[in-house]
Amino acid sequence: MCFAYTALHALKEGYEVYGLIDAAGDSTPDAHKYGVKRMLQAGVIPITTELLVSEWMHNWNNPKAGELIKEIYSKYGAMVGFK
Repeated sequence: MCFAYTALHALKEGYEVYGLIDAAGDSTPDAHKYGVKRMLQAGVIPITTELLVSEWMHNWNNPKAGELIKEIYSKYGAMVGFK
């Protein structure tokens, strides 16, 4: 819920807010589910860790691309298939 409070306040201040949904959690599954629903209703744009890191990388010719695949995608994403 801390994430929801911060996101809702940022929206009120006029910020465009992206919610890193798969990195957030709550005390119960229902609290998480309805907290996310509330943020989406208010205008938070949902995003995942995999998508955010991919946007940051932008160019797969970057020398850090192999490290990114090993340290991020293999642990958090199924896109690459390194488990």
